[in-house]
Amino acid sequence: MQEKTPSALHIFFMLFLVYITWGSTFIGYKLTLEVVGPFFAAGGRSLGGGVLLMALLMLLGHWTRPTRRALNILIFQGLPMVAVASGFVGLGQTQIPSSVAAVLSSATPILMIAAGYFFAGEPRPAGLQIFGLFTGTCGIIALGWLQRGGDTGEYPLLGCLALILADIGWVAGSLLMKKHSLTREMHPLEQTSLLLVFGGIECFLIGFILGEQGRMHWENLRPAVIIAFSWLTIGSSLIAYSAYMWLLMNAPLSVAVSYEYVNPVIGIVLGWLIGGEMISPGIIVSCAVIISSVFFVIMPKTARTQPLGHHGVFARWRLERAISRSMHQQKTSGVSLRK
Repeated sequence: MQEKTPSALHIFFMLFLVYITWGSTFIGYKLTLEVVGPFFAAGGRSLGGGVLLMALLMLLGHWTRPTRRALNILIFQGLPMVAVASGFVGLGQTQIPSSVAAVLSSATPILMIAAGYFFAGEPRPAGLQIFGLFTGTCGIIALGWLQRGGDTGEYPLLGCLALILADIGWVAGSLLMKKHSLTREMHPLEQTSLLLVFGGIECFLIGFILGEQGRMHWENLRPAVIIAFSWLTIGSSLIAYSAYMWLLMNAPLSVAVSYEYVNPVIGIVLGWLIGGEMISPGIIVSCAVIISSVFFVIMPKTARTQPLGHHGVFARWRLERAISRSMHQQKTSGVSLRK
């Protein structure tokens, strides 16, 4: 029986969900940080989203008991991919506007290409990718320079560095996931739910170490903050990850990762509309340079990538897991694989 190809409308709807949910993350942090610290905000969002996703998988019958090895790997991976990536986004937004944070976060593909080449044995970047790396770096430097003043006259170096560290955390975690793959052992969304849970707990631990429990501002709690945090938990965690996983299975990779150069635009617009943030012509030019550089970095790598299809992905996952279990049983029973 031939697999039904998802309609363009279905793909567009999933893209819309990813664009809106991850693009609005930064304005959500801006409001949530009025009450709690950055690592408490990241921890609550990740832990809540992970628990909700875990419960949904159990209800749908896609949950299996993880191995001790998988749990150990996910605990370790949660530190860079959630605690650093999400926590430092919040930390950066205590210093810089949400719109600028959105643009700096879009540097992730630039760092991914560079880190893959220098540390993971990936192929040498193509000419357009090198051009994108150069222009993206220039755009980030220009953006930080333009934001040096502000109302206080202070240079928000900490905010810019925190966002870059968040990008580095996501890149490091992605490379670790590639090196220690769990696709043969776990459903991809099951892996995501546990990653969010463990990373959320680690965020809370870091927050307690930094003393965020003593810097709560409950007097700032209002409906807008509650809505923002709820959206971070349900939208930016549960919905976003689920829609993104569906896109990876049913759409070309170049389409799935297009959020990297759409999210900054959404972040800038929401920061202006909701957050009352000012946008100068120089900031607009710098943002355009960074967004364009991400396009140059992504396209050469993903132009010929095709979707695997929903059934193809999970069929391969089930096959690889069955092979892995079979090999493990043969090893433990003393049966040699060689004839």
